[in-house]
Amino acid sequence: MTTGKGKPAVKRAIEAAKPATPSVPQTPPEPANFTPPQYLRDRFAFRDTGLWKKGDDDGKGGLWLAAPFTILAETRSSDGAGWGLLIAWRDRDGVKHEEVFPRSMFIGECGELRQRLADGGLSLNGSAPARQAFAEFLNIASTPMRAWSVSRVGWHEFEGRRVFVLGPRTFGQVGGRVVLQSPDGEPSPFQSGGTLAGWRETVSRLCNGNSRLLFAASMAFAAPLLGLIGEDGGGFNYRGSSRIGKTTALRVAVSALGGSPSEGASGAIRQWRATGNALEAVALGHSDCLIGLDEMAQVDPREAGELSYMLANGSGKSRAGRTGLARPTARWRVLFLSTGEISLADINAEAGRATKAGQEVRLVDLSGDAGAGMGLFEDIHNELSAGDFADLLKHNTRHQYGTALPAFLEALTARLGASPGDFIDQLRDRVAALVCAWLEAFPGAGGQVRSVARRFAIVAVAGEMASEWLITEWQKGAASGAAQACFRSWLTERGTTGAREDQQAVTQLRAFILQHGESRFVEWKERTPNDASQVDESDSQPLQQKFRTMQAAGWRRWEALDGGLMGWRYYPNVRRVCRGHEGPASARCFQAPRGAWVHHPPTN
Repeated sequence: MTTGKGKPAVKRAIEAAKPATPSVPQTPPEPANFTPPQYLRDRFAFRDTGLWKKGDDDGKGGLWLAAPFTILAETRSSDGAGWGLLIAWRDRDGVKHEEVFPRSMFIGECGELRQRLADGGLSLNGSAPARQAFAEFLNIASTPMRAWSVSRVGWHEFEGRRVFVLGPRTFGQVGGRVVLQSPDGEPSPFQSGGTLAGWRETVSRLCNGNSRLLFAASMAFAAPLLGLIGEDGGGFNYRGSSRIGKTTALRVAVSALGGSPSEGASGAIRQWRATGNALEAVALGHSDCLIGLDEMAQVDPREAGELSYMLANGSGKSRAGRTGLARPTARWRVLFLSTGEISLADINAEAGRATKAGQEVRLVDLSGDAGAGMGLFEDIHNELSAGDFADLLKHNTRHQYGTALPAFLEALTARLGASPGDFIDQLRDRVAALVCAWLEAFPGAGGQVRSVARRFAIVAVAGEMASEWLITEWQKGAASGAAQACFRSWLTERGTTGAREDQQAVTQLRAFILQHGESRFVEWKERTPNDASQVDESDSQPLQQKFRTMQAAGWRRWEALDGGLMGWRYYPNVRRVCRGHEGPASARCFQAPRGAWVHHPPTN
């Protein structure tokens, strides 16, 4: 082998060290509508093998940067912020990819951007000069093509028209393309498998005769209605013992909206075992959609109440930026279905915290046992057992998922486009009519019960709309009947149609009296004139000094009660006995009749 010396040898070594040009040309993405402006053509060139940075002399040779790709459009939000590039390319198998990259990712050497492109199958030159040149190109690249960008899924308004963004798909018509610009690049949970006809036959049909399954599936269609009629978010929790079908109902619910090729509908289920920040990101990624949350028992008891408030209220934590100014607060509107063996009240009790009425209204606890002796199910459709029926649904949702909600959104946005105001008014009227019908037998129902009834009614209306639009295999009235059955079950377990705070106060008072009735209540005695002759010197001191009650919480008096029975009547100090329930409503509850609480002793 002959070796050279001096400058020629150095030049040959430098040429040999340059990265090799890809030997297999890749199919350029389509459509190739990106024509670089002149200042880019002077420095960069698109060739069959991809993007090149031109050499310094005749423009031939140069430095190869990336495999073929094209810039479809520059993106921006409706307020002129959040600019980015919509880039398209094909991987080594010829599969087309499209993704929006915020321009904020182009700062520096574009490490995260390059990682996402490489993960999508685009070949890149990894040398330092190539990385710098690629970042330089992206920072100065431009195109006259434009597209609207949004940072979250759900409803958005452009030019006075509503559109619904569901991952890579957009429903509704506006002047221009609308794309989802996500900074993290997480795989979409709204992928689909199978066909709408397959989901209708193998999943929705099996929900017939099962109130909990029908109600769960209807939730997927109800979530997009919340924003249209101006309702807040909220959730339902299927509570019950293990292996009764709760997770199966969750699979059925999320199978309407999405999943993943590897797990089917289960790929769209999230876990309660997550930090508050993680659940905040999940909520933002499911805005105006249903979130399926499994195993409530895994949540940190110290955070359970706050997380339920956060998800339902649709607002994340306020955080400060690097400059000390407040960062934009994440906002969303979601409907979520939870499952667990215990309720939110049980989890709060583990942490030694009381469950607020607002938490119970936002996360409605519903028994997963339908009362038919088959756990959550009432009709197993000729299967041998409830377990076999659950296995059938699990198998079917593994292959049929993510087709029902897009069909529902197609029909929904089509009706909004014609006369949105009239259609939304009709929605509100249908919901109000159901609430009035359900509460007709409870004229004294309080605001909390009416609020929960309204959420049940929204789910019912959504299920009926899906039936009317032939998205499901349900008969007319099936969805509303299932929602009413679930509402009655919740109301029965709640035990009252009044304010929950009053019931909690009564329960707390009863527990206090049973535990401390003889030690914390001063006995109320009244002496008669006949007792004066029997008083000796040792009994001449005041009663409260002779027999002292430590940490007294009120008085008790043995007297004739209603019906002629003798019993103790308690006169509690509300602030001491029922801390946390000292409001006027609770005080009225304790002060009737005559400001006392009656306790009948055991008859035996």
